[in-house]
Amino acid sequence: MNLVRIIVVISLILGSVSHALSQSNFFQEDLFNLESDVMSGFSDDGRMKVLMLTLAPYGMTETAAGEISKALQLSIFNTNHFTVVGPSEWNAQIRERDPSLADCNDIACGVLVGKLFRADKVLVGSIRNTSILEVDGETQGFQMDVRLVDVLTNVTDYTDQILFTDAQMHEEFFMLAQRLSKNTELQGYVTSLTNSSIVVDLGVEHGLEMGAQLVIFRREADLLSSGDSEVPKETNIAIARVHRISQGRANAIIVQQIELVREGDFVKTYLDVSKQIKLISDTRRELDTQKRLEPPQEEFPLQPELVITDRDLWLQRLQIAAAEEERWMIATVGTGAGTLLLLSGRLELAQQSEGVGQLLPWIVGAAFGYSGYQYIQARNLVSEIKAEGEIKGFVSNWQFQWNLDKNQPNLVFNYNF
Repeated sequence: MNLVRIIVVISLILGSVSHALSQSNFFQEDLFNLESDVMSGFSDDGRMKVLMLTLAPYGMTETAAGEISKALQLSIFNTNHFTVVGPSEWNAQIRERDPSLADCNDIACGVLVGKLFRADKVLVGSIRNTSILEVDGETQGFQMDVRLVDVLTNVTDYTDQILFTDAQMHEEFFMLAQRLSKNTELQGYVTSLTNSSIVVDLGVEHGLEMGAQLVIFRREADLLSSGDSEVPKETNIAIARVHRISQGRANAIIVQQIELVREGDFVKTYLDVSKQIKLISDTRRELDTQKRLEPPQEEFPLQPELVITDRDLWLQRLQIAAAEEERWMIATVGTGAGTLLLLSGRLELAQQSEGVGQLLPWIVGAAFGYSGYQYIQARNLVSEIKAEGEIKGFVSNWQFQWNLDKNQPNLVFNYNF
């Protein structure tokens, strides 16, 4: 019995303690940062994130190689294309997490560190003393080999090699940084839309030029697995051409699209002309393929559509011509009968009156002649339209008959199809 009481007391104490801890968010907060696998260091401004490793030294001290790495890092940063984290920045953080990864300078280690920092590219390279042949003869200099590797695919995007002396170092680094910029994908985003163009956050300061072509893409919420990391799915939706450019902005006209462009969509291009042409060509084929694969959209009209055929137009012409023929036939019969009555003398109107009364038979006779002429023209037109209908197969047989309805003659056309 005492044992049962002790168990009940202990359970009550543990329950109250756990309730208090849960109310104080003790277990809700990541106090030990166990889930924080991503390290910081890059500025989130849309520029390409490059993690630069220490240059592997050959025939020189690590201190000298480190100073040369800092100079190269500054030149790459000044292109305004990249945000760069150098060895001194990432080593300070990586030593706390995994000291074995500190001061690494090979591709495998660099890609692993790049994924921890969520970098886009990793720059690896080596530096060594060498002799350089100049106009004045051989002089002591350096040889630098660099390689830019994509973190997600482990594919080498660009390689380069330069030879330089102490006096040439900054100039050679500047040109190397420009080549890296031209051969690396340049990304930005759509800041606003106008009636005829889009505005992107890339301009002259990023190396963009007038007439450059951009690929507009959208990052979907779905994630794609790439090795041991996941990245948002990217879908290309349009192609645009720059037609106006300023220091930090550019206007571009959309030349092809499969979806409407929205603010916040991303853009990408290459400053290198050959790579830009290849990117646009591949994207154009992709957009054409997606457009062909779209299921056809059937429209269901709310009201029945009236389809007018050649036979309907022909029948309309026939009805108008037949009505015209009937009208002139009635006019001819009426004026003819009046002319006969006036000439027979049965009407005393012409004899009792002078002037107009004497001219009346002539007026009625002229109306009879005109009506008769118009009736013949209308009848010929009806015959021509009938013949046209028979040639085109609209009718096969025609019959004419008179129907007397309420003592009024009506001409009726019967036709067989």
